[in-house]
Amino acid sequence: MDAEELSACLRQYGLQARRAARPLPGGHVGSTVVVPTSQGPLAVKRFGGRFDAARTRLAAEAHQFAAISGLAPPVRLTLSGELTTEINDATYMITEYIDPACPPELTDFAVALAALHVRLEGFRPDGHCADFLELSDPSALGLERVLRRTQDKACREVVEWRMRILADYGLGSQTVATTHHSWIHGDARPDNLLTTTCTAGRHLFIDFDQVSRFPRPYEVVRGYVAFVGPELPAHLVDSTFRSYLGAYLAVMPISAADRALMVDLYITVQAAETRTFTTPEGEIRGMHAFARARHQQLTWIIEHRDLLHRVAEEVRP
Repeated sequence: MDAEELSACLRQYGLQARRAARPLPGGHVGSTVVVPTSQGPLAVKRFGGRFDAARTRLAAEAHQFAAISGLAPPVRLTLSGELTTEINDATYMITEYIDPACPPELTDFAVALAALHVRLEGFRPDGHCADFLELSDPSALGLERVLRRTQDKACREVVEWRMRILADYGLGSQTVATTHHSWIHGDARPDNLLTTTCTAGRHLFIDFDQVSRFPRPYEVVRGYVAFVGPELPAHLVDSTFRSYLGAYLAVMPISAADRALMVDLYITVQAAETRTFTTPEGEIRGMHAFARARHQQLTWIIEHRDLLHRVAEEVRP
């Protein structure tokens, strides 16, 4: 975001930058900068054209809902009392900037995620917004159409890999549809959890852009995979998943039926979800590195699928 647009945004809040803004890394769907103001450093998030008004409003409402319980940085309201403001066809949201003091531990992440899920049980947004992670039927025919149009070797490998996974573990969209849906963060990973002090253990979630109604066990497994990564040695898979899931269950229960499903649900969603990589016309987007990382995560979790299944069924809080 340029300085002129940022200044126009700050004026909607009665604010003025004292020094140049500093961009924060990360994110595929927006940009965030830290701006020193007379009221302290603030984080300004810009939602691009991928987000319509309903989606940005939902993200802001969910963030503010979590912030009221001390689970996210507080949202600043505009001078007119709105959660967001629009400048030049982009939507902005301003929150308090909190500098993370240290990276979260695995069990801290699990406890923070469970606390957020408990809080989101009461989330009732003002407006309707379609599920961000809602999946169409991931039929092989649709992927074959994408494959025929794709010349890039790396992209073809990703699509072919996804098709093989669907053939082996295709729980299909019906399983997603019949599993209980709850509000989830949608992008719960270590980068989106701020540990503000190593002693008091205050943990704050940010980036609610992908908040959605979806089966909660999916996000629990997704958070674990995002935290440990495919580099985790095989001999640590059992102990880390056991401690992670046990810490989560101590705060937020998951039924035995959902725990039996959670690993395959994650595999199916990650394998079938093509929206990140394809346009509505079926063309691969230019996100090859991200697609490659997804490929590696799927390879890793399928390798340890049986072990993770067993731990999910055995673990107790």
